[in-house]
Amino acid sequence: MNRAMQKGILAATLLGAASHMIVFACCSSFGIGSAAREPFILYSLTLADARLSVVHVCGTIVGSAARMASLRAFAGVDGTRLEPIGFTAAGPDGEKLDARIADGAWVVENGGRDFTFEYDVALTIENRYSPDVRGMMTFLGDDRCRILGKDVLLIPEIPVASGIMVDVSMRPQWRLSASSPHVRNRVVVPDLAELPFTMTVSGEYRIFGRSIGGSEIVLAIAGSWSFSDEEFFDVVCRIVSEEISLFGSCPRARYLIVCDGNPVMGGSRFDYYGIHYGGSMILLLDRRLDRSELMDTPMAIIAHEFFHNWNGEALGAAGRGFLWFTEGVTNYISYHVLREANVITHNQWESRRCAISERYHANPYAKRVTIGEAGNNDMGDKDMINLLYDGGFLAAEALDARLRGDTGGRVTLIDVLKRMYENARGSRTADEDSFLAAASQLGADDLAGYVRALVHTLEPKPLAPRASSLE
Repeated sequence: MNRAMQKGILAATLLGAASHMIVFACCSSFGIGSAAREPFILYSLTLADARLSVVHVCGTIVGSAARMASLRAFAGVDGTRLEPIGFTAAGPDGEKLDARIADGAWVVENGGRDFTFEYDVALTIENRYSPDVRGMMTFLGDDRCRILGKDVLLIPEIPVASGIMVDVSMRPQWRLSASSPHVRNRVVVPDLAELPFTMTVSGEYRIFGRSIGGSEIVLAIAGSWSFSDEEFFDVVCRIVSEEISLFGSCPRARYLIVCDGNPVMGGSRFDYYGIHYGGSMILLLDRRLDRSELMDTPMAIIAHEFFHNWNGEALGAAGRGFLWFTEGVTNYISYHVLREANVITHNQWESRRCAISERYHANPYAKRVTIGEAGNNDMGDKDMINLLYDGGFLAAEALDARLRGDTGGRVTLIDVLKRMYENARGSRTADEDSFLAAASQLGADDLAGYVRALVHTLEPKPLAPRASSLE
């Protein structure tokens, strides 16, 4: 299904949600007729206990002919999953259905009938303010909340119709915005694959929106900063516009960018960082960020996360051994984007490049871990994270210089990335072989040995050309 068809279906669904009232007497008693060939789902999220940060989840599955239905929690990079509290299921007349845990899934004996399921999720989790706060991006406070699908929703393991509806009602009068289309508090998620990565925000977030290159860019920002919301959003839009221009179009029609203060800073922690989830990005920034830094290298966090729409999501790493490309090339291009968008000057670019090189060579891992072996799964290991991002940056810069040199300046790293998309033909993964094939097709020399020397050798000699490859 193409994007135009999807937009038409979603628009019709949203219009129906806005103009027709569907009343549920309670979660366990309902009656909806389904003409769809596949089952459809309605989720309802409500605040159960503000003091303990507990959210009540109710799901309704209509039109399932299977005698059993399985629901599974999304597994994160480190294997952690949400833990539903008090899971129950009921049939169309409110009768309790047998529900059990089997192989990590919640199995409901629905006998081919429509049914509901309910459970609670406690959002106050031990690792919430640990170094790896990426394990839980949902936040529920007195003034605002942000909810990420994977943190609260059990996902059914059955084919479902397009247009999954999620009603989010945390507190009265809170205005909602989301990474998917929405009307009032109802969000319409295109499919199950998108459901874990759907972000909603409500409460005291200030919302800004702008259309850029055919995509709607929405900023939700909370708290007080040294800069104005408008100034920050202008920088966001300049960066987004520059990146879209590199590729000519954007993978998605809508993006939600959430800006919040970072709850974990100092010591071995990162003072600011970003995380990309499908159509949403979370920027956790240091609230001490000075207004002058809006036109400085900290804004690379925005360029980095948005660039993952292409290098990371549309074309992801086939394995952990290719993270050096996913993160390194993205890190390298992000500073190039800042310079081209006039967010930073040439001198700022050179200063940052030197700082990255110096930090890489001073990294205690550099003498015993290759760039290709570095990872980012443990946010508590700051040196390993830096090895991946700094080493990947320098490897990407060296590759860009080599590509330009081999082709007389005709081919750049961006050109190779574009060709990798063309070669993938719908596949969402890439590896070193696909990179080498794309570079060769564009006229570069055989780079296999060069890549091996760059990222699979300790203290690589070809690393970091003396002059910037962007010159």
